[in-house]
Amino acid sequence: MSTDAQAITTPDLAAVLEALSVEMSLAAEACGHLDSALGKILENTPPESRMAVMQELHTVDHLAQHITAITDFTAKLVQAAPDGVPLAVQDALATITLGAVAERLKGRLGV
Repeated sequence: MSTDAQAITTPDLAAVLEALSVEMSLAAEACGHLDSALGKILENTPPESRMAVMQELHTVDHLAQHITAITDFTAKLVQAAPDGVPLAVQDALATITLGAVAERLKGRLGV
Protein backbone atom coordinates (compact mmCIF):
# COMPACT_ATOMS: atom_id res chain seq x y z
CA MET A 1 0.00 0.00 0.00
CA SER A 2 1.38 3.41 -0.89
CA THR A 3 1.99 6.14 1.66
CA ASP A 4 -0.74 8.26 0.05
CA ALA A 5 -3.29 5.46 0.45
CA GLN A 6 -2.28 4.98 4.10
CA ALA A 7 -2.70 8.70 4.79
CA ILE A 8 -6.24 8.56 3.41
CA THR A 9 -7.32 5.47 5.37
CA THR A 10 -5.30 5.87 8.57
CA PRO A 11 -6.49 8.68 10.86
CA ASP A 12 -4.05 10.57 13.00
CA LEU A 13 -3.80 10.25 16.76
CA ALA A 14 -5.60 13.53 17.47
CA ALA A 15 -8.56 12.51 15.29
CA VAL A 16 -8.83 9.17 17.09
CA LEU A 17 -8.71 10.83 20.51
CA GLU A 18 -11.31 13.40 19.44
CA ALA A 19 -13.65 10.69 18.11
CA LEU A 20 -13.22 8.78 21.36
CA SER A 21 -13.98 11.90 23.39
CA VAL A 22 -17.17 12.54 21.40
CA GLU A 23 -18.27 8.94 21.85
CA MET A 24 -17.69 9.14 25.61
CA SER A 25 -19.72 12.35 25.72
CA LEU A 26 -22.61 10.41 24.21
CA ALA A 27 -22.21 7.78 26.94
CA ALA A 28 -22.25 10.48 29.62
CA GLU A 29 -25.42 11.92 28.09
CA ALA A 30 -27.02 8.46 28.20
CA CYS A 31 -26.12 8.26 31.90
CA GLY A 32 -27.98 11.52 32.39
CA HIS A 33 -31.08 10.02 30.78
CA LEU A 34 -30.76 6.95 32.98
CA ASP A 35 -30.40 9.16 36.04
CA SER A 36 -33.60 11.01 35.08
CA ALA A 37 -35.46 7.74 34.55
CA LEU A 38 -34.35 6.42 37.93
CA GLY A 39 -35.43 9.71 39.50
CA LYS A 40 -38.92 9.22 38.08
CA ILE A 41 -38.96 5.65 39.36
CA LEU A 42 -37.91 6.92 42.79
CA GLU A 43 -40.92 9.26 42.86
CA ASN A 44 -43.25 6.27 42.51
CA THR A 45 -41.33 3.87 44.72
CA PRO A 46 -42.80 2.96 48.09
CA PRO A 47 -40.85 4.51 50.98
CA GLU A 48 -39.54 1.15 52.19
CA SER A 49 -37.87 0.52 48.81
CA ARG A 50 -36.49 3.98 48.12
CA MET A 51 -33.05 3.35 49.59
CA ALA A 52 -32.30 0.70 46.95
CA VAL A 53 -33.29 3.06 44.12
CA MET A 54 -31.26 5.87 45.69
CA GLN A 55 -28.21 3.60 45.78
CA GLU A 56 -28.66 2.90 42.06
CA LEU A 57 -29.01 6.64 41.41
CA HIS A 58 -25.71 7.15 43.22
CA THR A 59 -24.08 4.44 41.08
CA VAL A 60 -25.32 6.06 37.86
CA ASP A 61 -24.13 9.47 39.05
CA HIS A 62 -20.68 8.03 39.85
CA LEU A 63 -20.56 6.40 36.41
CA ALA A 64 -21.47 9.68 34.71
CA GLN A 65 -18.76 11.50 36.67
CA HIS A 66 -16.24 8.81 35.72
CA ILE A 67 -17.12 9.02 32.03
CA THR A 68 -17.01 12.83 32.12
CA ALA A 69 -13.58 12.79 33.77
CA ILE A 70 -12.19 10.45 31.11
CA THR A 71 -13.88 12.52 28.38
CA ASP A 72 -12.26 15.70 29.68
CA PHE A 73 -8.88 13.96 29.95
CA THR A 74 -9.17 12.69 26.38
CA ALA A 75 -10.16 16.14 25.12
CA LYS A 76 -6.98 17.57 26.67
CA LEU A 77 -4.94 14.80 25.04
CA VAL A 78 -6.36 15.89 21.68
CA GLN A 79 -4.84 19.33 22.26
CA ALA A 80 -1.48 17.81 23.25
CA ALA A 81 -1.30 15.18 20.51
CA PRO A 82 1.41 15.79 17.94
CA ASP A 83 0.20 16.56 14.42
CA GLY A 84 0.39 13.96 11.71
CA VAL A 85 0.96 10.87 13.86
CA PRO A 86 -0.98 8.10 12.11
CA LEU A 87 -2.77 5.52 14.22
CA ALA A 88 -4.03 2.29 12.67
CA VAL A 89 -7.49 1.66 14.11
CA GLN A 90 -8.98 -1.15 12.01
CA ASP A 91 -8.14 -3.95 14.48
CA ALA A 92 -9.42 -1.90 17.41
CA LEU A 93 -12.62 -0.99 15.57
CA ALA A 94 -13.19 -4.67 14.83
CA THR A 95 -13.42 -5.38 18.58
CA ILE A 96 -16.40 -3.04 19.10
CA THR A 97 -19.51 -5.18 19.48
CA LEU A 98 -22.04 -2.33 19.35
CA GLY A 99 -22.58 -1.69 15.66
CA ALA A 100 -23.81 1.89 16.09
CA VAL A 101 -20.69 2.83 18.04
CA ALA A 102 -18.40 1.24 15.46
CA GLU A 103 -20.21 2.97 12.60
CA ARG A 104 -20.08 6.39 14.29
CA LEU A 105 -16.36 6.00 14.94
CA LYS A 106 -15.69 4.79 11.40
CA GLY A 107 -17.60 7.79 10.07
CA ARG A 108 -15.74 10.27 12.26
CA LEU A 109 -12.40 8.71 11.36
CA GLY A 110 -13.11 8.27 7.67
CA VAL A 111 -12.26 4.58 7.63
